Amino acid sequence: MSFNKKVTLKHIAKLMGMTPATISKALRDSDDISETTRKKVKALAEELGYRPNLMARSLVSQRSFMLGVIVPNLRISFFSEVTRGIYEEARRQGYEAIIVVNDESFDNERRNLEFLSALAVDGILINAVPGIKNHNILTRIAERGVPFVSYDRFVDNFNFHSVTIDDEGAAFKVIEHLVQDGRRNILFLGPTDTLSVAKGRYRGYRKALKHFNIDFEPRRVVACEIEENDSSRKMQQVLDSKIPVDAVMCIGGLVAYGAGRTILNSQLSIPGDIALAEFGDNDIVARLGVPFLTVYQFPYKMGLTAVQMVINLIKNPSLLEKPEHKIIQTKLIYHEIGVKSRIISNIHDSGID
Repeated sequence: MSFNKKVTLKHIAKLMGMTPATISKALRDSDDISETTRKKVKALAEELGYRPNLMARSLVSQRSFMLGVIVPNLRISFFSEVTRGIYEEARRQGYEAIIVVNDESFDNERRNLEFLSALAVDGILINAVPGIKNHNILTRIAERGVPFVSYDRFVDNFNFHSVTIDDEGAAFKVIEHLVQDGRRNILFLGPTDTLSVAKGRYRGYRKALKHFNIDFEPRRVVACEIEENDSSRKMQQVLDSKIPVDAVMCIGGLVAYGAGRTILNSQLSIPGDIALAEFGDNDIVARLGVPFLTVYQFPYKMGLTAVQMVINLIKNPSLLEKPEHKIIQTKLIYHEIGVKSRIISNIHDSGID
């Protein structure tokens, strides 16, 4: 078969004896086209080297078919997997994901937002830096009708559509398991009053202590940055203080890695002396080579769901007035070395909060 330098929908339609509209729907996985037809159209399009003309498509539809995605940190496997769910689902829906990283910096996030706004993306998926320093630019973009969906975290002072887990409920389950394992001197390591996920996890920590009749000890709540060096320093300060600690609940993987590194360097064992728990099932924690407890947040599903939500908002702008908050199911998992990970419990069913 000869190859055309610029294959069009009309060209494929002529070869298959169909209309260009049918070909377009088949390539976009439209439900009113049979699966058999979709497969045949896609196979021929791939063989001919067809690529959609995004410029022409944008002119006709008044859409860019691009989604902006703001990610805090791609070093963390949780965020990497969320991002994979986002760009794979975006492509399935005929969109491209433009991925930028804020590195937990307000200045970087502002640049991210300005860049995505200049690209005229159709929607933005955001895992925002906590605080309100970028309130003005967020407001300006939202007022232009660009839909935002926050994933993993909420955006301070905005009621955007969102896809998160039940952070409070998950933290409660973590503490419940540690208490059942005989731990009562449980450290909370991470921010408590800035990051929305940390606030929820801290509420769950306090709620669980009260439920299990464990006295709250302020010295066992230690704030730290979301990175391994600061958490390592703060963990060392706790150990030096001699306050009894037999478990530590970390708000994320980098925090857990730093804390775990310090525990091991202090010639203490994990979990013998101090049990380690974290959120996100992050690969970095596994580098410690010790058993640990994790809240698995189904990051791929979180990313996929966020894309479906923002595309629905693009197609139905009236829905922007009624923000929807979806809760992704989580699981509590115990990782052991050389043993298959053990699921302890489901924490929250999928659904709408």
